[in-house]
Amino acid sequence: MEEFVLGSILDAIVSQVMLLVRGKSLQLFHEIPDEIKTLALYGDQIKLQMVLSDFLLNVVNHTPSPNGWVEIKISPGLKIIQDGHEFIHLKFRVSHSGQGLPSNILQDMFEEGNQWTTQEGLGLYMSRKMLSRMNGHVHYVREQNKCYFLIDLELRTRKEWQRNLQAETSMLS
Repeated sequence: MEEFVLGSILDAIVSQVMLLVRGKSLQLFHEIPDEIKTLALYGDQIKLQMVLSDFLLNVVNHTPSPNGWVEIKISPGLKIIQDGHEFIHLKFRVSHSGQGLPSNILQDMFEEGNQWTTQEGLGLYMSRKMLSRMNGHVHYVREQNKCYFLIDLELRTRKEWQRNLQAETSMLS
């Protein structure tokens, strides 16, 4: 567990797909409030970046080009206090134009078992499992003109972590 700023993860995952986005002539949109970008959190930054990157990369790979689009939207939810720790609920929506991911990839992602038919599906399955271990959940939604991964995740805020550290430090003095 480490302290990190959510904006640094978002910058990293976007930079990981930019060459592909440009190569496919896609448009990349994002709707991320400034308070979310600067939000200091406590958790496993590397795993979170891997998971979000995998979902975004699969969306970009399966967006029709040219003239397709990809959108990242993050919405803050409730702040929860549990066992003396403060958590924030975040919703990540990674949307794209087109018909969506092929059904065999999604089947690999959501089915329990050990028989995967695609590398993408196996990767998404592993990302879903990592997300689950971080107390998160993912769904894939198909609508008429767009499809999206909807990722729900609760992350511990740094503010509470700092308060606990300050309290412990003052008790030692």
